[in-house]
Amino acid sequence: MSQTNAVVVDADHVVTTTDFRTFFPEFSDATKYLDVQIAAYLRVGTRFVSESRWADSWSFGVCLFAAHELTMGVIAANAAASGGTPGASTGILASKSVGPLSKSYDTSFAKYDDAGYWNLTTYGQRYWYFMRLFGAGGTQL
Repeated sequence: MSQTNAVVVDADHVVTTTDFRTFFPEFSDATKYLDVQIAAYLRVGTRFVSESRWADSWSFGVCLFAAHELTMGVIAANAAASGGTPGASTGILASKSVGPLSKSYDTSFAKYDDAGYWNLTTYGQRYWYFMRLFGAGGTQL
């Protein structure tokens, strides 16, 4: 296992870019989604996902966090590549018109109240859903 492939929190908590790509094969293109970048987001994610709450699903939570952050980075990169400002927040698209064609969506179904930033990607929404689910109720010591 290469150093960039594994994020080691302690002996019991290891998450790898291979784990990430197993959960999310849509990120399998290693030339587009670099291992070092994924590992960086995984490392940050280990600080946001509580093992005591997520238990056996801890690595999935860390990978969801990383997928959200990676997707947000891709959105910013695409904006920059098309002459826009990277990182400019636009929110969820509700409607779009191109010439005589118009399309709109009911975005209220596809977002969670109070999730804010996490609503900007489906990975963030899934992270928010599971975070709330695993964070519900008391913890017995």
